[in-house]
Amino acid sequence: MKFTNVFAAVLVTIFGVNLYAQPVAPAPAKLKITKITGTVNIMKDGAVLMTLKPGDAIPELTDNSATFAVVDGTIEVEANGKMVSAATGSSFTVSITEGQANVAVGAGTPVAIKTESGHNIILTANSEVKMVRTNGTLAISVVTGNAVITNASGGASQTVTAGQTASVPAALVPVTAAPVAPVIKPVAKTGEVDAPVVVVEPPVSPVIPTETIQEAGTVSGSNP
Repeated sequence: MKFTNVFAAVLVTIFGVNLYAQPVAPAPAKLKITKITGTVNIMKDGAVLMTLKPGDAIPELTDNSATFAVVDGTIEVEANGKMVSAATGSSFTVSITEGQANVAVGAGTPVAIKTESGHNIILTANSEVKMVRTNGTLAISVVTGNAVITNASGGASQTVTAGQTASVPAALVPVTAAPVAPVIKPVAKTGEVDAPVVVVEPPVSPVIPTETIQEAGTVSGSNP
């Protein structure tokens, strides 16, 4: 044991290696208000914790779950890389843990969610969605109500109802355009030898990956 302690001390002194260092735990998931206009109530367990009005400083949220009631204007909340946007009349709850985010909408106007891959999710009143990230896939499970999902370009619209799950990429997929070979088109001769004209054809628009929908096996309950 004494030799081990001496050897460890030497490693720390010469190489900066600490054999007894404990691994650093990842930072806990947090909610963040990124934008706000108008008047918004931040609520917890049915009680108003804070009312934000135009000109107020945006507070730092310490809990991993919060309810927002938009009296007027708009609000944008970041939850594990996903942007949740709501407008006047919206009442919604956002809950996050490591690798998962839940958004539940109460009575009121719909709420929009933009995922890391650029997909858009519209939640109507009395709907809840659970988003779980696993490797390169984001599973979007509808707990109650329904959700409308579109891809990053606004196309491929699909409606997912309670008990169904849609799978989309977990992050934006970079698209690398293939090199375009010049197309040489000859020019009619006019008595002299003319140089050929080089025309570069525009690249073909990349194809955005589509989503798949499957029936969910077991769906968790709503968060309070």
